[in-house]
Amino acid sequence: MLKEVISWLDYSFFGEVAVVMFAAAFFAIIWGAWRLRPESADKFSSIPLQDQIVDPRKGPNA
Repeated sequence: MLKEVISWLDYSFFGEVAVVMFAAAFFAIIWGAWRLRPESADKFSSIPLQDQIVDPRKGPNA
């Protein structure tokens, strides 16, 4: 009986859910990147080059 129940299960639904979740996360990241102002993008791009720790959202005086 357990073999029959397991054979009826269709796991393709989980694959579809995973693809939808991936697509939603991917488009959310892309949308967030497009929304970013050029000044903020410049601040974020200079993070690896700075010696002191600066929060790019607040600026060097925060």
